[in-house]
Amino acid sequence: MMFDKNNVEMCVLYGVTPLHAGSGQATGVVDLPIQRERHTGWPMVQASGVKGAFRDWFTRYYTANPENPGQQDQARKLDDLVFGKEEKSGDAGHAGALSVSDARLLLFPVRSNVAPFVWLICPAILERLKRDMRLLGVTWDFQIPEPPKDAAVFLTEGLDDSDIILEDMAVTRKEEEVGEIRELMAGLAPHATRILVVHDKNFKFLVETATEVQPQIRIKEDTGTTQDGSLRYQELLPSDSVLYVMTFFTSERTPNAEMKPEKVELIRSSVKAALSSHVQMGGDMTMGRGIMEIRWYAPNA
Repeated sequence: MMFDKNNVEMCVLYGVTPLHAGSGQATGVVDLPIQRERHTGWPMVQASGVKGAFRDWFTRYYTANPENPGQQDQARKLDDLVFGKEEKSGDAGHAGALSVSDARLLLFPVRSNVAPFVWLICPAILERLKRDMRLLGVTWDFQIPEPPKDAAVFLTEGLDDSDIILEDMAVTRKEEEVGEIRELMAGLAPHATRILVVHDKNFKFLVETATEVQPQIRIKEDTGTTQDGSLRYQELLPSDSVLYVMTFFTSERTPNAEMKPEKVELIRSSVKAALSSHVQMGGDMTMGRGIMEIRWYAPNA
């Protein structure tokens, strides 16, 4: 199936609280690490987790009125139309009309001496972003800055210091023309007001070592003391991290269905109405983890 660039949008996710999308496999001293891309080591959220979170939030939004059973039945049909229906006896099932990519990292927050924290991006992520933007029908021809390992290029204004400490790493300011990139970032993540471009290797080092790691224990109900052997360490993508998801809208995928623009627009408007402000992703919902603020970016809309 071919996707129309007019029916593709970028969903930008801003971390209001820390996010734990677990990989299910312990690495070193961290018992519960987060998901990472195999080839880069950058944090991410797999597409299955993204779609599951979107569907859960979508269902809750449209079934929030228990006093109207007819509305709930209609909401379930809409849910199946958008996200797909499981095959059951006597029912063939069908795929959903919404397709999503992995949630890819865009900006990563780290501590700094010039502000409580700054956001980092690297040339490799900017290059990937340019490629993904082509799915939206947008071609950016800006020159990607290439700072050396001991320097950083400021994408945003307001930071006057020439020497900056990023966690335990010192870099100096490097001047380059970044007006177009600054404009793009203002549209994607307006909350991020202190963005620096750092060398790819520095970025990789920081996203692998500067995530949040918290200890967890289990308490015995009868004694109120720690249960022996329950100590474990959980990794979290810190709050204020920014990720993005490519979303593809199509018509219904039921058997013999035709591609109708009005159906595509119904699905798009239904999804964006339900996912208009926030969504919860990852685990530990009852601990307030994974609350993400949503911003839709669609130059063709």
